[in-house]
Amino acid sequence: MRIVILKSLLSQALQTISKAIPTRTTKPILYGVYLEVFATHIQLTAYDQEIGIQTIVHPTDDPEPTLQIEQTGSIVLHAKYLLDIVRKLPHKLVRIDVTDLTATIRSGSATYTLNGMDPREYPHLPSVTEEMSLSMPSNVLISLIEQTAFATATSEIRPTLTGVLFSFVEPQLRFIASDSHRLSIHSIYAETKYSYDKLEAIIPGKSLNELLKILPDSEEFTDIYIADNQLLVTFGATKFYSRLIEGQYPDISRIIPTTWRTAIEVDPKQFTESIERAALLARENENQVIRLYLRRTHIEVTSNSPDIGKVTETIDPISFEGDDLQIACNAKFLLDALKALNNYQVRIEFTSPGSAFILKPTNSDRPLHLILPVRFGPNT
Repeated sequence: MRIVILKSLLSQALQTISKAIPTRTTKPILYGVYLEVFATHIQLTAYDQEIGIQTIVHPTDDPEPTLQIEQTGSIVLHAKYLLDIVRKLPHKLVRIDVTDLTATIRSGSATYTLNGMDPREYPHLPSVTEEMSLSMPSNVLISLIEQTAFATATSEIRPTLTGVLFSFVEPQLRFIASDSHRLSIHSIYAETKYSYDKLEAIIPGKSLNELLKILPDSEEFTDIYIADNQLLVTFGATKFYSRLIEGQYPDISRIIPTTWRTAIEVDPKQFTESIERAALLARENENQVIRLYLRRTHIEVTSNSPDIGKVTETIDPISFEGDDLQIACNAKFLLDALKALNNYQVRIEFTSPGSAFILKPTNSDRPLHLILPVRFGPNT
């Protein structure tokens, strides 16, 4: 196996697939990147048996060569060392020669020799039926993930809550996430050439966060396949695989309030900065509790830590409807929702001090974030 490749191309491909390299595993070969050289392209694969990423690099028609394939073949090389080496190479072109299970990497005056592993021992990526897909621009999929994945549970006590519910009822696709203390929903209209009565799957939140790191923030279309208990997302020359979570996602239809007693509209930047300041002291208590006093003339944000001190700040709402109200909540949950809505004018609707409240854009119900309040206590 012999290739000459532009350093930047190889580095970019390695960065893409590195998201599927495990930090800890009992199978040493999974620390490797599976490099395959074909007559027309090279293919790089990483797979930690939860998520898998595969990307292809083709020669281009640029006047300056980007990829020259001199001999086909394959090898598995330790991904971390290979990536670190390529980053530090002195020349823009990299030559890789493989003999048996040894790779020689040359660039400028630098030469590295890396011991490889047998590609026949590398696990196969999942087989996903690529027949029926949903399509959407990549930046739309990014928005779906950014508005929901942060609300998934980190505890495995209820495995389904560690994932995002993917729910498609033509023509609407909804992403739903909850850790039982908060809920986030976003929906879009997705394109499909196929007829689905209903398509549901639970995608691990960790997988979506890794996908988020490699999706291009552009209008380039992505295709999403759900089949064989696997997710497959394809975009450009890259395929992203993830296992799905088995089980039934909780019914959230009754959780979302349909009426409100108090509603405010706030400047998201001003309100976020105020909550961040209050959160400096809220971090000292178990639930990171802050208290909001909602009045027609102003909003008062307070936080109290008996061992540290107290903070109080007032801000003016853009609008106020309904009755005065006091409510306590987790500062981190509120900040997560506000940061997700940072491109919108924000409306917050409250029902009572003991009921969930919702945050959403002023003129839309999409996306929507719901937060359960914290009960008042002596130190709240």
